[in-house]
Amino acid sequence: MLRWGRASTLALAAMAVASAARAATTVPTDVRLPGTQPGEVSGIESVSKCDNCHGHFEPAGEPWFNWSGSMMAHASRDPIFWATVAIAEQDFDGSGDLCLRCHVGEGWLAGRSTPTDGSTLAEGDADGVQCDICHRLTNPDGSEHLGVQNAPFLAHDGGTPPTGFYGSGMAVLSDAAAKLGPYSDAEARHQALQSHFHRSELLCGTCHDVSNPVTGDLAPGNGAQQPLAPGTFSGVPGSPVDGKAAFNHFPYEYGVVERTTSEHQASLFATTRVADYASLPVELRDGSIQKAWLQRCDRQRRRRARRRRG
Repeated sequence: MLRWGRASTLALAAMAVASAARAATTVPTDVRLPGTQPGEVSGIESVSKCDNCHGHFEPAGEPWFNWSGSMMAHASRDPIFWATVAIAEQDFDGSGDLCLRCHVGEGWLAGRSTPTDGSTLAEGDADGVQCDICHRLTNPDGSEHLGVQNAPFLAHDGGTPPTGFYGSGMAVLSDAAAKLGPYSDAEARHQALQSHFHRSELLCGTCHDVSNPVTGDLAPGNGAQQPLAPGTFSGVPGSPVDGKAAFNHFPYEYGVVERTTSEHQASLFATTRVADYASLPVELRDGSIQKAWLQRCDRQRRRRARRRRG
């Protein structure tokens, strides 16, 4: 488990500022979103269980070392994040819950997001976006592994077949013991299942496309380039969730905040495979793209070595 440090002291100070503002003890219906809800899954494992096998052997490529220095690991300790939560709470009482569901996944799922200023979070919640959160994500369209989503909090459009809602932390998590990942031949000491969703940018879109459900339902024009059709949202503060914009529209249709995954999908990166690295223009064969290519080559080398030993 990572410990609170100097940055976390600043974060706590920011939380105190937020506490000075109004903080909802019950999440308003205007802020609530589809997906797995607090208390519906259990047993999110601490990151301290992951480094036993996934760390301390190769800092350049191992999962643990690279995660522990990443923005995902620091998501719940970032003082700027907590300052923005404080501001959000002053703008709309209870809006902090939207922030906490991504930045403090374990705490949110365990019901520690109320009051919505984060003042009841536990020490373990300082670990940010933990390994087990991502490795229990399922596709909300139900096309592969089934996660926990109960009406009216269904994170899809209800079609035949359904199309998932990808964004704003509308995560649908498995409550099974197996870790989900992209490989079919993982040699793990825990239960593991292959998940094709873990090779899709839509998984990243769970948190990296952000729509504001408050503006989506209550603001003029729904915070969108194209206003929503009358009758497809409520527009009434505190009304039942099943009438809200977020429960009746794809997240890209309302409350525009961030569109990182959508921008990726609209670019050539979405269709360019890592294996196509050699065909890229010289100026693109550098930086993070080059790093991804080298990591792929290294993974292939190590997997071939394991097969030879086996």
